[in-house]
Amino acid sequence: MKKKLLSGIILIAISCSSHKPLSDSERGKIISELDYIRNIDQQYARIPPKEMREKYGEEKAWKIFEAKRDSVGKDNQDKIKKLYTQYGYLGFKQVGKENTTKFWISIQHADNDVEFQKEMLAAMKKEIKKDNAHKNEYAMLEDRVAINSNQKQRFGTQVTYNKAEQAVPKNGLKDSVNVDKLRLEYGLPSFKEYYNQMTMMHFEMNKESFVKKGITEPKLYQ
Repeated sequence: MKKKLLSGIILIAISCSSHKPLSDSERGKIISELDYIRNIDQQYARIPPKEMREKYGEEKAWKIFEAKRDSVGKDNQDKIKKLYTQYGYLGFKQVGKENTTKFWISIQHADNDVEFQKEMLAAMKKEIKKDNAHKNEYAMLEDRVAINSNQKQRFGTQVTYNKAEQAVPKNGLKDSVNVDKLRLEYGLPSFKEYYNQMTMMHFEMNKESFVKKGITEPKLYQ
């Protein structure tokens, strides 16, 4: 099986201003939970471990791995929803720049709950205006919501692969002419740099099967 990078809740009407500042004790507990959420998310963000594939074979290993990933993702989403209900969007001021990414990652991967992603996108937009969230993460979530709503992307952060196994924007771009200008504004690498990186990573992950098909090197953008 070829591997690809992974690169309903009732909407909660809560503003961050309605929450009291976090105590040191609360912040410590939240960060510990975010560490757990991020670490287990990343365990299932790529491909089944080698020992699993050797034990079960490629196809069965992927089925087991994906079922576990879905379960982990749902559990993480429940934790994030609970944190959001209690504390609002956990941005720089609440948990720091590194830890807000750990809060965001499970939202980004919540493809089973697009309404939740949309709710968090709206919350992030408010935090961006207050310099309390990463602009590049907002861009990635916006594109994720677009893909999950069968729309074109603004930033081109979500990829698929063409017949030559070259990364291309999933569902296409809304404005290919100005995409690099927009990506720069939101702290993203240039289109060519990003898509070449994704193409090379995809090639390395699937190198053995690609070589058998006659694809001996990644096809990069010039």
